[in-house]
Amino acid sequence: MRPVEGYTYKTSMPSTILHNGIYQFVITTFRGGSAVTFPASSPGKPMDWNYNAPAAWRFDVVDARTPLRLFDPGTDAARLTFTRIGDAGRRGLFRVALSPATGEPIFHLELPVDTSGWSPADYTASLVVKSRVLARQETITAAKDVRLRLHGLGTRQTLHVTLMEDDGTSWTAALPIDSSWTEQALPLEKFTIGRGVLLPEGFPGEWNYWVGPAGGRGAVTDRPRLDHLERVQLSLRREDGVAAKPGSYGVEVEWIALGF
Repeated sequence: MRPVEGYTYKTSMPSTILHNGIYQFVITTFRGGSAVTFPASSPGKPMDWNYNAPAAWRFDVVDARTPLRLFDPGTDAARLTFTRIGDAGRRGLFRVALSPATGEPIFHLELPVDTSGWSPADYTASLVVKSRVLARQETITAAKDVRLRLHGLGTRQTLHVTLMEDDGTSWTAALPIDSSWTEQALPLEKFTIGRGVLLPEGFPGEWNYWVGPAGGRGAVTDRPRLDHLERVQLSLRREDGVAAKPGSYGVEVEWIALGF
């Protein structure tokens, strides 16, 4: 490794020694006659007979056509931010369960409805995905669609999927779903310029909730700039003519990915 600036160091490995798969690594630093291994800050180095530090960093090696996982409930649910429900409801209303079909974690999101039948006009969960996009920056613009495995809590539901760029410009698509588990693919050309949601939300009130296109964006010829993708947002919205009951309107999502 070589120093770049400050506390930043850099190294590289020949691509010929890495194949598609999951890798783990640790870094050992030496000072005088002592060694410390990170990320666990454990004394010694992995080759020592008594080294016992299971912590390690992980990275994946993929080819250009491998789908990019944007949302995995098991690891990402705790990283989500949500629409605030009044001044008191600052925590997201969701849960992580296990799929009865695959045994994988699933994200349960429902439109909040109180006993009087009131629900917010929009309820959004937002996830920052910028680091994942940067990891695939060489090929990210070749993506063709957004893929989801999900189902609705009822027979007639709509999930609004939004891709928000780092300048706030957002692209949205409405996905009708029913109660059957399916794998859906939303072609990127189906996403149209729209509004994203600024989360975490300002307090108090709902000022600056909606985010419109940045200056100069949104022309007829404009398209999503995936290399600038910053957030993925899932939204449930009040529908005219649909009298939602508590727990009856929403989705369960197993995963979301960009397809190539």
